[in-house]
This record gives sequence, C-alpha cells and structure tokens, in this order.
Amino acid sequence: MAKNSHVLLVLFLYAAVGDVAGMNHIVGKSFGWTIPQNASFYQDWAAPRTFYVGDKLVFLYSSGMHNVIEVSKEDFEACTQKNTVNIHFSGPTILKITKPGDHYFICGLRRHCFGGQKLSIKAEELQDPLSIHSDSPKYSSLPCFCLVSVLSIFLIFLFV
Repeated sequence: MAKNSHVLLVLFLYAAVGDVAGMNHIVGKSFGWTIPQNASFYQDWAAPRTFYVGDKLVFLYSSGMHNVIEVSKEDFEACTQKNTVNIHFSGPTILKITKPGDHYFICGLRRHCFGGQKLSIKAEELQDPLSIHSDSPKYSSLPCFCLVSVLSIFLIFLFV
C-alpha cells in the first residue's frame, strides 16, 4: 500500500510540475467566449499578447450556447465551416497550442462569428522558457520550485 501511495505522489507532482513552459490565456478575460459588443473585441484582446507553442487557450462558455471551431484562414474571414481543423462543443474548452504559426477560431453557432465571436492568433516557437511572456519575471521562481519538488520526492523515497 505504501508503494502505491508513493507512486501516486510522484505522478501528482509530475502532473503539477510537468508542463511548466506554457501559459494559460483566458480568451476575452472575464468576458469569456461569447458574442462581443464590437467585432474587433477578440483581436483587440489578442493584440498585446505573445502566444507560444505549449501555451493554452482557455475558452470560457456554456455548452450548447457556443462552441469553438478551429478553421482555415478562408473560413475565418468568411465565417464559414468548409475546412474545419477541430470542433469543440463542451465548454469550457482548453486548447494547447502544439505548433507555431497562425491559428483561427470561430463560434459556429447561428451568426455568432458574424457578430465578432472569432479569434486569430500567431503562435511562436518556444525559445527560452525563462524569457517568455513579458509579464513574467526573467528569472522565475518556477525552476526553483521544480528543484524543490524533485528533492522532496527523493527525500520521500529515501526516508519512507
């Protein structure tokens, strides 16, 4: 039983620390993913941000009221769904950015896209995990936290 507890503890700590490079971006902040008051709302939200491979986009919405469809540039501009990449119906939706380049998202319900419920971002390749995201300090305490976690696991196995 004690061995199983140790394995679970290690898995929990790995899950907590394993994805340290990415940042969560809550699309639209507290407004969430809904029909905006102006057509440029989501582009205005994205403009000052830098997105990297490994980051996550968090779309906050109620299932059945909205959805998130990743589409081609042509579909994004025309608010159509001819060349969909992925379709997500269950809110909230969390999408991990897995490749650099342009990504296009729309709500495919009714005429929500025409009302401005659409977002395009450009993701960059991750270069130096300590220097990404301008709102993070250059020398983050995260590597220290990781080291402490690894040492804690080692001590648990050593003394238990």
